[in-house]
Amino acid sequence: MAVLSPTAKMAFIDAAGQPLVGGKLYTYIAGTTTLQTTYTDSTATASNTNPIILDSRGEANVWLGGAIYKFILKDASDVLIWSVDNISAPTSAVSPVLSGNVTIDSNTPTPALQITQTGTGPALKVQDSTNPDATPFIIDSDGQVGIGTAVPSAALEIASPGVFKGAWAYLPTGTTMTFVQTAAPTGWTKSTTHDNKALRVVSGSAGSGGTTNFTTVFGARTITIANMPAHTHAVTDPGHSHTYTVITGGSGGIQGGSFDPQVTANTGSSTTGISIQNTGSGTAMDFAVQYVDVIIATKD
Repeated sequence: MAVLSPTAKMAFIDAAGQPLVGGKLYTYIAGTTTLQTTYTDSTATASNTNPIILDSRGEANVWLGGAIYKFILKDASDVLIWSVDNISAPTSAVSPVLSGNVTIDSNTPTPALQITQTGTGPALKVQDSTNPDATPFIIDSDGQVGIGTAVPSAALEIASPGVFKGAWAYLPTGTTMTFVQTAAPTGWTKSTTHDNKALRVVSGSAGSGGTTNFTTVFGARTITIANMPAHTHAVTDPGHSHTYTVITGGSGGIQGGSFDPQVTANTGSSTTGISIQNTGSGTAMDFAVQYVDVIIATKD
């Protein structure tokens, strides 16, 4: 898009149409009598005197900052020629400087504001009074957005500490949430009522209960006799025997008044064992389930 060239130098004439040699241009903050600076070139590094003294051609280099001015023109003898208030840099230049409030009022199906960047510079940059600002809001030529950084490296990059507000700040006071961190976020208070507990999902009223700490229940331990409930064991008795005596013999008689039975006795025994299985082959049972610690915090 082409635009009309602005006046390269400000030039003034007197009532006779002659250059206003030695004329004086005073520059003020709009609506006031407070002097406001103008500059000798586009770098804004060298300030004009105030008033600006016109040269032998009635001309001067006058570059404006991003502010609204009041101009008062006088001749070399300080006689007032004119006064004009609310002057700002033109907006129809390649790099316009807008001052005051800018309103875009549109009622079309097309964008109210469209920025096309065909070069390598940012498409949009919003900065503070520091120029250049190292921590601006910026949209680069690739459409990447940086908040607090001049060189975003992702679709959206937020510089540290990256504190979110907005909708986050409108959570009602008393809202309770869990956080995977040791300290509560700014604006929240950490609860110390509950410690070393598990979380339970319920469909009814929320509450708490139980008596044993989480890490006590879920720890490695060996089952002992004291932990065992009443139970029975199977007994294997494949067979058994009794002590026995076998009597063999022949005849007897009375010899010399006594009885002689003539008996031979053979004795013997046989036993078998009873087996009861009462030993195990397992190892200690490990209940040390993995977990992630969270805190409960309440919105201030």
